[in-house]
Amino acid sequence: MTKTQRVITAALGALLGICVALGLVMLGYPAVYAHQIYPGVFVNDVDVGGLTVKEAASLLNGRLPNPASQTIQMRTADHSWSISWADVGRAYDGTGTAVAAYEVARDGTWYERLVAPWRVRFEGRSVAPFINPADADQVKLTLEDLAPQVYVPPADAGLHIGSGGIESIPAQTGRALDVETSVSNVLEALEDGAKTVELAMLDVPPRLPEPEPARTLAQSLLAEPFTLIVDDPLTNYRAEFDVPPERVATWVETVVAEDQLVLVVDEPTVRSWLTEIGLQLGSERNLVVTETLTHTVAALNGGEHQARAAVRHPSRTYIVEPGDTLFDIAYRNGFPEWRLEEANPEVEPDELLIGMKLTIPSIDVLFPEPLVPGKRIEIDLPEQRLRAFENDELVYDFTCSTGMTSTPTIAGQFQILFKEPEAYAQRWSLDMPYFMAIYNERPGFANGIHELPINAAGHRLWSSVLGWPASYGCIILDVGDAKVLYDWAPVGTLVRIEGVAPGTPVYGELAEERE
Repeated sequence: MTKTQRVITAALGALLGICVALGLVMLGYPAVYAHQIYPGVFVNDVDVGGLTVKEAASLLNGRLPNPASQTIQMRTADHSWSISWADVGRAYDGTGTAVAAYEVARDGTWYERLVAPWRVRFEGRSVAPFINPADADQVKLTLEDLAPQVYVPPADAGLHIGSGGIESIPAQTGRALDVETSVSNVLEALEDGAKTVELAMLDVPPRLPEPEPARTLAQSLLAEPFTLIVDDPLTNYRAEFDVPPERVATWVETVVAEDQLVLVVDEPTVRSWLTEIGLQLGSERNLVVTETLTHTVAALNGGEHQARAAVRHPSRTYIVEPGDTLFDIAYRNGFPEWRLEEANPEVEPDELLIGMKLTIPSIDVLFPEPLVPGKRIEIDLPEQRLRAFENDELVYDFTCSTGMTSTPTIAGQFQILFKEPEAYAQRWSLDMPYFMAIYNERPGFANGIHELPINAAGHRLWSSVLGWPASYGCIILDVGDAKVLYDWAPVGTLVRIEGVAPGTPVYGELAEERE
């Protein structure tokens, strides 16, 4: 082998050695850093090359920013707050970041895994720090704590009612934090690295957007005066008591009921006014304040401008005079005798003494039914006529027959108590078509108005004497007339019986005759 050949051989051997050495170095590099992060890896400006994952995590935990110093500003139109990452559970993940740094240049093909570490060593590689995301539940709790600060309550519509009229108070919409949407906004802003975030707000509607139905009712009530009508046909008394709107305004107030603004009547105030009215009605009649109050309140609640008063009548005292009998006294005062016996239970009817005080009961005992307004029947005993009136207009004028002297029809004021199209009087075995009871001659036995009676043999009685006293106390009408009246007059219709029937003796003689 020549010298030249030996030189070339030596050079080739050296070159091969170098290649082998370089190959061994490249192959051994990953093995050297099998448990360490490759040199050249940085997290932000922190060099973690050559460190184990544990060492890098410890270093990063000390060098990465404190979560308490990392803040985001939350804003609404009128408020602003800053919260830190620590408030919502957001923080840097040192361990996770160290693991990510360790994984640099450790994936790919075998060749890439040989070359990549050297590139990292000479070129460097930056790893973004891992961040643990905010806890949505903590964000929600934080926002729920802030919610009361931004809450603007809604204002319901209202109504002011006074002597000056009606003033509507408009409703106002409130504002509240939309917590669920705001949580999403905050989480998204944190992930995006934003420094500020707008919180979401919700409109809170008022429960009462309008002051209804109170406003409409108040406008109706105060449009004109309110009138209490005291109509007492039993004493021929009628009066109207007007209340101006400005006083009516003091009777009402507003309250919320079932998500509506309603008008309610201040009953004590109205009762006080009714008590004033009661003092003006005189001694013949008494205002029934509680019942009238019910009527008045119902009218006001219905937007009406008038109500009818309830009137009762007091009992009276009678001083027995010479020649009086209990029947005489009862008859003269328009009562069946048993009514006086009932009102004077301690008095023996046959043992009246001159100067004795008797109670004449209230005429109300004869009126158990509400009077029918606008209708009345008048029976004229001297004329033996029955007349019916509606709103003071004569509608019927019939010939009638009333009680005989031995069984007289009582003069007085009564009402239709009940009606039977086919009544039967067992006492006399008579059918009484279209019977309308007007008073109880004794308990359980009523006198009334009916058609010419029919006896057991089927014959009509008293048709030939119609127009003269002929009955046992009832008022008899001709065939056809009784039905017309029966159909026209409802229960509760006022019946006035006036005068003395032809041929009726003086009271004392009548009492003796009845005995």
